[in-house]
Amino acid sequence: MSMSNKHQNSESPIDSLKNESARQRWELFHRAIAHAKESNNAALHEADTETGDAECAGPLLSIVR
Repeated sequence: MSMSNKHQNSESPIDSLKNESARQRWELFHRAIAHAKESNNAALHEADTETGDAECAGPLLSIVR
């Protein structure tokens, strides 16, 4: 048995678990970003609907996408 085969076989299950763990972390990261965007859009929409107040008469800054 060569060294490369022994090395590859002994780390394959661990690498598989590491890859799955990294995939899950990236998935959670992307879901968190999507949630933050939705929350930001909802806040911007809410601010747009409340512009009738005298205090809100100034310009409204928003993120352009």
